[in-house]
Amino acid sequence: MIHRIIFLCLLTFALSACGGKQKQEAEPEKKELAFTLPEVPVMLQSAEDRLAFVIQHYWDHFDFKDTAYIHAPEVTEQALVNYVDLLQRVPMEFSDSCLTKTLTNAGVEEKMFNYFAETLRRYLFDPNSPIRDEELYEPVGRFLATSPLADEATQSRARHDLKLIGMNRVGALATDFVYTLPSGAQKRMHDLRSPYTLLLFYNPDCHGCAETLAAMKSSPVLNRPDLMKQIKILAFYPDEDKEVWDKHRDEIPSSWINCYDKDLTVLTKELYDLKAMPTLYLLDKDKKVLLKDVPVGAVEKYFENK
Repeated sequence: MIHRIIFLCLLTFALSACGGKQKQEAEPEKKELAFTLPEVPVMLQSAEDRLAFVIQHYWDHFDFKDTAYIHAPEVTEQALVNYVDLLQRVPMEFSDSCLTKTLTNAGVEEKMFNYFAETLRRYLFDPNSPIRDEELYEPVGRFLATSPLADEATQSRARHDLKLIGMNRVGALATDFVYTLPSGAQKRMHDLRSPYTLLLFYNPDCHGCAETLAAMKSSPVLNRPDLMKQIKILAFYPDEDKEVWDKHRDEIPSSWINCYDKDLTVLTKELYDLKAMPTLYLLDKDKKVLLKDVPVGAVEKYFENK
């Protein structure tokens, strides 16, 4: 089963060579780069044990000193993506130690280390990544923030990444803030009384925000009559151009709380991780974070199971 999962995840590439007149002196053959998976011992029978073995020995046949792999994304980048996919299937303590070991091994060659650090950050921390996973990126950030293998700029960026990861994480009390209504009245987010609060940080001029708004307004789950009685949706504009917000005010449903940040506190004090718009947070009745920075589909899935 594990072999099937892994090989379905890996991409295969066909290599073809053009025939031609043979030269008198043969040119040196170009090294064919490939990624080789570890062979799982037959005595490991359970899916869990076989998966753990593959992850622990995933990079055994990879030459971290060979920088040619950096320029072969179909091999190295694909291997990293598949590695991340496998890590998301195991307990966090195990994935943490494996990521640390991988970065340490990559440290034998500076360029390879930087490549692994950048690629892992791009896939695990970039808001546009389809496999973004802050919890999985956290041990990478911790390693980069303190490792002598990382330069000062990388360490500084990693420390800032860790700060964002630590803000309003799942299970923590969401940071309170003041919001301003169209009437000019100001209220505190923590004063909302509802079993659930859905925070939507958005910009009306943002294409992604428009798509998210459309998805929320047409969602059969979020517009379910029973759920609408249990959830308050706070559409919060954190930027400074109030004219833009005024222009698009009518696009927000009247059943939602439409508001903006008069004093720009959320951005200037960096109360929330808003590196990309839109950003959705789902809170419980005590304003603890249930879902952090997720797409609409994740919110729907949460309530489908309720």
